[in-house]
Amino acid sequence: MKKYKNYEMDAMLISLKPLLSHRGKLGYAAARNARILSNALVEYYNFRNELIKKYGEKIKDDNGSETMGININSPNFDIFTKEMEEYMYIEHNVDLMTVSYTDAMEVLTGEEMLNLDWMLNEH
Repeated sequence: MKKYKNYEMDAMLISLKPLLSHRGKLGYAAARNARILSNALVEYYNFRNELIKKYGEKIKDDNGSETMGININSPNFDIFTKEMEEYMYIEHNVDLMTVSYTDAMEVLTGEEMLNLDWMLNEH
């Protein structure tokens, strides 16, 4: 079990998404870790979504659909960031599954392996 901050786990979860379609040990570990990280981040995501509702604005995506969001140019971005900051650094103990570099080398590029270094081990 290792401690990770909320913002680290958020980045880790994002890095797992391309692996969820893989088969074998790598896909299994990615799915397991995605579930564990998602569960650990529930409150963090709920808090972030509430702040986006409070300080965000309607943003159109490429398809023309409107969603609530906040960007760096928003007049409320600094307030959002200040309120969000203390929650980004809260740590959690999570027990993540690792996969050997050997297993990963068979299916991942070097760049992907760098992004997933936290999930890879020497054995």
